[in-house]
Amino acid sequence: MFLKVWLQEILLPYIIKAMVHEKEKLTWKEESAKKNFLDSIMRFFTIQPGKVRCRTKKPIIVGMIGLIGSGKSSVAQELASHIGATVIEGDVIRILLRKEKEKYDNTRKIAEDVGLEIIKASGNVIFDSDHIDSKKRASLRSKAKEAKTQLIFVRTYAEIDNMIGRNMKESPNEFFSGASTPWQGSAQERGTVVKLREMIRRIPHHYRWTNKTGGRLILKKLPFMVFAEIDTTLKWKNDVKKIAEKILKRF
Repeated sequence: MFLKVWLQEILLPYIIKAMVHEKEKLTWKEESAKKNFLDSIMRFFTIQPGKVRCRTKKPIIVGMIGLIGSGKSSVAQELASHIGATVIEGDVIRILLRKEKEKYDNTRKIAEDVGLEIIKASGNVIFDSDHIDSKKRASLRSKAKEAKTQLIFVRTYAEIDNMIGRNMKESPNEFFSGASTPWQGSAQERGTVVKLREMIRRIPHHYRWTNKTGGRLILKKLPFMVFAEIDTTLKWKNDVKKIAEKILKRF
């Protein structure tokens, strides 16, 4: 286990930098999507600087971890309001790429590039995409090291029934409602189906199955360090406030 963790969390970032970062390039359409996204972020900086003003001593990067419906985006926005940070929303980038008729392959690169621009502008950054994948974490670790910036991870989770219920009840955003699915129905119904499909697809990354008590899913213990874990099943905003206080005290 120690060797696996060392390979994934220590060595892999160097491999990703050499074999991925130094070779990957954006197409002109992807560059257009990136520019539009960066412009919208910087425009918010100009219009409402107080909301994104860095409250830590030095800029930090926060990577979120959690399933769709676990509260990643809600926690990210709440945390951002306490520490003064900009939330990089992966779905917004995917929508821009879709409008350019491009694939989503370079969503991560665009998000990281824009995040580094915010760091250069002395701002904190929160990436609301799920960083459970070791390669995605390694990429972010590499970029944080390049920027000489502290990186922490925050995990969100909730009871499975609550996550399913949220995905069914809440209206899907533009990304999910516009995604393709063979299910015939309204845009909202299709979006809900896609959200549930993506949640189910990623459950094995976050949970393991046990046959005890008739069978149930148990949250996996992560093989790497996270700064905090937040159960969003019930009231959670006070927990986020406490985590923000720890961040401000430490960084």
